Amino acid sequence: MKKLITYIICFVAFINIHAQDNRFENGNTFFSEEKYEEAIEAYSEILDSGVESTEVYFNLGNAYYKTGKLPEAILSYERALLLSPNDKDVKYNLEMANMQVTDKLETVGEFILISWFEDFKNTNKSDSWAIISIIAFVLAALMIGFFFLSRSRAIKQFSFGMSILLVIVSVAAFNFAGAQKDRLTNRNTAIIFEPSVSIKSSPSAGGTDLFILHEGTKVEILEEVQGWNRIEISDGNDGWLPSSTIETI
Repeated sequence: MKKLITYIICFVAFINIHAQDNRFENGNTFFSEEKYEEAIEAYSEILDSGVESTEVYFNLGNAYYKTGKLPEAILSYERALLLSPNDKDVKYNLEMANMQVTDKLETVGEFILISWFEDFKNTNKSDSWAIISIIAFVLAALMIGFFFLSRSRAIKQFSFGMSILLVIVSVAAFNFAGAQKDRLTNRNTAIIFEPSVSIKSSPSAGGTDLFILHEGTKVEILEEVQGWNRIEISDGNDGWLPSSTIETI
């Protein structure tokens, strides 16, 4: 009975994967035929089924871009970039889409070492960093074994030094994996979907208007209070807007 249930589960999973592949191929066919609305529907069905991938978000973004739906295109590209932070095609298309956003914001300067550190952290996905951490830890354990078993002073010095280095690599990779995982699970950035929205000084329609943002602009969510979000933009300014005007990346 248990084997039968297992076979049924595997069969259903196979059917689901096959159906998702068909929808992806159908979406690509619709896109190549310039049937962009049909392509959007095909890609969206895959995402609605709980499957996320860089390719689906990227193609969905392209379809939205072709139909002139800028906020939807930027949101899709940003979600694709979350899954593959170093994908050059996604970065390029996102940059092209952002050039059409009304708000041209300056970015607060960042220390070059911090910027380099973030770029390096994004060179691998969470699972890849986790694998590197495990491998480095195993190698460190082997080096410690050589340290205790070897009678050669040179080998002892080498194995001791390498074990320390590998432990550092393991811990760093483990932290990178956690940071990448946290970036995917605790998403605190969003895209504005309203043509224009007034940023308030308080979470209330009666709050003072601070500045105006337009559709497609990316914001960081700082906190949420009863249908309002306090957000910060790349130039450091912050304020409140209705939660209904943004879509979380």
